Amino acid sequence: MIALAPLLLPLALSLACSEPDPHTEDWSQHYQAGRAALSQSRFAEAEQALSHALTLAETFAPDDPRYGRTVHQLAQLHVVRGELTRAESLYQHLRERQTALPDDHPDKVLTLDKLGDTYRLQQRPAEAAALYDRVLAFQQMHRGDEEVAATMQKLADLYRAQGDRAAADSLAQRAHALNLRARAHALFLQGHYQRAAPLYHNALALQTGEHPDLARTCYYLGRLYDAQDRYRQAEHFYRRALAASPASDPDQVGAALTDLLARKAASAPP
Repeated sequence: MIALAPLLLPLALSLACSEPDPHTEDWSQHYQAGRAALSQSRFAEAEQALSHALTLAETFAPDDPRYGRTVHQLAQLHVVRGELTRAESLYQHLRERQTALPDDHPDKVLTLDKLGDTYRLQQRPAEAAALYDRVLAFQQMHRGDEEVAATMQKLADLYRAQGDRAAADSLAQRAHALNLRARAHALFLQGHYQRAAPLYHNALALQTGEHPDLARTCYYLGRLYDAQDRYRQAEHFYRRALAASPASDPDQVGAALTDLLARKAASAPP
């Protein structure tokens, strides 16, 4: 007779491992209930549910993202209710918990951004600006134009509130140009080339001289004309992009230009 115990033991272990974690289910239930109540402005109910969810999240592993998600929801509840000191305390605690994360970790950057928002609402502009500067440095490397523009606008508002109108106007103009470029790029990706072109050019008009965003705008204009086989215009903007950023080529403009010139030569009459 075949011994059943060696066969049944792995099955029992497998079934045991597949059983749902009651803490996970309980956390999810309270977290979702808190979010739903918050969206419907049932603040007392939302606070009770989210506070319970946070207590449960504290039992998870230190790097479990559910703790941060719960903190953000509960802190936003306090912000909506005007309880900024309580929101700040939650964000500060989360920031300490995320100390071991690398500086460019998205969760760490999100906490800095939200804590900066809290400082801004508390009219602590210097502290808010210091955090937004760090958020902006991350976004410029890893995020799209719209997110970068939003942080630039927040910084511009802070500078204006502190009386630094020149810095505020400069950042606000950069933010406006990036928003124009983002709208143009969305249209370009949808194939609406004629609608994208004026927006790209409007953005370019705001980026004169050694503007830090000039190279990418020229590159996007090169791609726009390249997609329409308008080789002369595409080459012009690819070369402008390379000239504007000679030390590096993050968008691989050089490769795009080489490919364009090869296609241009191949299409030329014999």
